[in-house]
Amino acid sequence: MKNKKLNLLILFVAMILVLYFTLKDDFHGIMEELGKVNVILLMLAFLLLLSSLAFKAASLKTFVKKHIKNYSFKNSYIITLIGQFINGITPFQSGGQPFQIYLLKKQGVRISDSTNLMLRDFIAYQIALILVGIISILINTNINITSGNVYLNWLILFGFLINLLVLMVLLTICFAKTTGTKMANKIIHFLFKFRITKKFGTTEHNVKKSVENFYKIGSEIKQDKKSMIKAIFYNLVHLILLYLIPFVIFKSFYVHSVSILKSMVAISFVMLIGNFIPIPGATGGIEYGFLEFFKSFAKTSTLKGVMLLWRFVTYFLAMLIGFITLTLIKEVKKDENRIIY
Repeated sequence: MKNKKLNLLILFVAMILVLYFTLKDDFHGIMEELGKVNVILLMLAFLLLLSSLAFKAASLKTFVKKHIKNYSFKNSYIITLIGQFINGITPFQSGGQPFQIYLLKKQGVRISDSTNLMLRDFIAYQIALILVGIISILINTNINITSGNVYLNWLILFGFLINLLVLMVLLTICFAKTTGTKMANKIIHFLFKFRITKKFGTTEHNVKKSVENFYKIGSEIKQDKKSMIKAIFYNLVHLILLYLIPFVIFKSFYVHSVSILKSMVAISFVMLIGNFIPIPGATGGIEYGFLEFFKSFAKTSTLKGVMLLWRFVTYFLAMLIGFITLTLIKEVKKDENRIIY
């Protein structure tokens, strides 16, 4: 409970600071730009968000239905929406998966199975993220949206390498048992050295068991490649729809000089970097990244208005929908006859 309150406090303070520094220099100009927004296109951006989350839910359903044959898309979508809220209020989006595992347990999936399928779903997402990142970097060699800005280029490289490292560590532990065990032990020793984990003996004792669980996940991926390929495809569509939202919002401000390709490349870089900002929602850093990568696309007052609406749609509105879903949904059934709450 204390952690949740602290996260919400950090998020609230960060939001206030973002709004202050965004609006302080040209409040009236930004408000004037926001007043001109095409509401229909703004609604299209909202529909893109819901559609992108639908494909994310489809990815989750791909793995869950291996354990519950008649598992419905509705249940998967509900869990995905709730995950948006929990991820939004926790650093590194770290709270969503444990809570989703809890919900899956209530729907009739064993904790061990739900943990495994959530990890496979995360691996599929990470692969999709890396693929989009590679494509964006290759495209940027021609369109050069960073205009030779060394600082931004280093940020892109850093964000890409961190995401790639996460994927490589996961795949190594899943498919190379001996190497994975050594790697996991080194990580535990590192955490112990910096007092990040207190009960070292217990943690080290459980490393082998955890690696065996990851190895089991690797075996399941090998045995069911079709599901993994489908999940990667769904996550690719999820990211494409999500990355279309800034372009649509620019259009809602009647900015016609922005190309869909440049917009999608720019936002992919923003998201690569934002994934590892240790504040709920990456608040502060992700807004700064948006303004930096898109600053050549429109005048300052328009750009800040676009950024505020983009964050509202993709973060605050997504969290609000997740919160409402968590509050209002009283009956998510297990095999059509058991409720969660």
